Amino acid sequence: MKLWIRTFFAIVLLNCPGVSATAQKSPVDRSKPFAKLTQEFGLADGGAASGSTVFVPDVKGKELFLYRTNAKGDQQPWKSVAKGAGYSGTFFQLGELYLAENAAGRICKSNGWGKPKPWVTFDDGARPNDLVVDHRGNVYVTCTKEGEVRRITPEGSVSVAVSGINTPNGITVSPDGSTLYFSSYKGGKIYSANAGQDRVGPAVEFATMTGGEKGPQSDGMCIDRAGNVYCAGAKAVWIWNAKGDLLDQFETPERPINCNFGGQSDQELYISTFGGVVRQPMLAYGVQPTPPSKGKLANPEGRPSTGIPEGMSVEQNYVYYREGHRKLLCDILHLESDEAGRPAIIVVHGGGWLKGDKTKFRPLAIKLAELGYVVMSIEYRLGFEAKFPAAIHDCNAAIRFLRSNAAALNIDPDRIAAVGGSAGGHLVGLMATGADVKALQAKGEISGYGREIALPALSAQLNAAVVLAGPMEIASGSVAEKSVAGSLSNAINWLGKNINEDKKLYELADAYLKIDAEDPPCLFIRGSKDNPTADEPSLAKLKSVGVYAKQIVHEDAKHGHWNQAAWIDRVVADVHEFLQSKL
Repeated sequence: MKLWIRTFFAIVLLNCPGVSATAQKSPVDRSKPFAKLTQEFGLADGGAASGSTVFVPDVKGKELFLYRTNAKGDQQPWKSVAKGAGYSGTFFQLGELYLAENAAGRICKSNGWGKPKPWVTFDDGARPNDLVVDHRGNVYVTCTKEGEVRRITPEGSVSVAVSGINTPNGITVSPDGSTLYFSSYKGGKIYSANAGQDRVGPAVEFATMTGGEKGPQSDGMCIDRAGNVYCAGAKAVWIWNAKGDLLDQFETPERPINCNFGGQSDQELYISTFGGVVRQPMLAYGVQPTPPSKGKLANPEGRPSTGIPEGMSVEQNYVYYREGHRKLLCDILHLESDEAGRPAIIVVHGGGWLKGDKTKFRPLAIKLAELGYVVMSIEYRLGFEAKFPAAIHDCNAAIRFLRSNAAALNIDPDRIAAVGGSAGGHLVGLMATGADVKALQAKGEISGYGREIALPALSAQLNAAVVLAGPMEIASGSVAEKSVAGSLSNAINWLGKNINEDKKLYELADAYLKIDAEDPPCLFIRGSKDNPTADEPSLAKLKSVGVYAKQIVHEDAKHGHWNQAAWIDRVVADVHEFLQSKL
């Protein structure tokens, strides 16, 4: 075994400075060693990702490369995207790749597959080092020699956001866009600063790096969906939680330069090093790029639009719930109106409980909001970050968020529905039937507008539910059949045990078992090629206790058809017809 692999496995959590046995778990998946990706670089620098597509600039070789993995995670050949420019940092956001062209002193843009084009040039000759782009389109750039972090608005206006920093280098932004983090290369400090829409700062010390013959050499940074902060140092990648507690550090075969999340499920950390790029599997998820909201990029041919229609308001990455220091985010979409008493819909994305995020259901949320609903599209904790019942805690917190803030959101607290697809459909089914189960209810703090309020004693009962091809049965049926000793199903990864080890845990996650006469009306939608018979037990049981239940089968449709351009309008029309009669 190679020395660097042995060294990697020898570094364990308890050997990391500042980490105790009772600390939050490390997000590094040490059951899977990292792999060196085959590609020669002069010097690989700050990469970026859009799903399974990863971009890596070669700052010395003056070339930009693109890398993809297939559905099995197999490496595909590297592809040269652009030559002749020394990009030091990249970031993918709002459908575009942003690039810091260091030697030319400018920021460039690309749609990700074409040659980057100059966008903003620094007139004073400052050289941008690394950059990050928030969900609003604000670009934050470190200028190392000048000791500054500069801000570029979506319109291209440049200002100094933070000054007086010793060699600022790497930079990242919190998932909700409220906090900037940046590193001091020579000082070994990690700073944080409030990042509002109109101002940034003040900068305060967040964490300190140590070690290295030439000092800590704090370099490139990234962040995960839980708010854990990553920074490349002299020998290792360091990781802190959102409070600044050190969670872990792990060495790479050669000195790390930068890091970013990517891959099929956004669970891989791509680390640029002096020896090329290595990939480390993680027990954490990257922050997905915000979809483009206007123009050609928001309207790709053959796919549902993510464009925001005129007259629609979208509040992105709003913190709706906190459990400990973990912030759960949502997008709130509605037509611009002062009308009170509007119905509300919680949209719950799918992904087998282990992957996906709220941006994947953005087209569905937009379509529903166009019909007059206040739509809350939520993220929830996935299985490799936190085991069940964390996800259903988050979903039920969303119901209480809407009821707690009904007046501010102009909604009727007695007209709240949920729509979920696949694993999100299961969670919606569990929201509908498990409202009276204490173990499924949120334990943290529900957010209010401009204030934090204690968890209110408001009902988490939905008024209507729409299950899009979600499994209601967990302790029986196909999910249970796959979740046995010797297998490694999605349910095992999500619940943490197989059904033989903990049958009661599977029963707790089972929506079918909890059906009773107090449940709300339920609509089930499936494609004819997506096992429609799976809904029959729940339909029969709901009807037997006097609860309205209906199934709609779309002929020739497959699993996930609600996110397809050919089907989304049909799905939305059926959901709307049901909710009009039942909300």
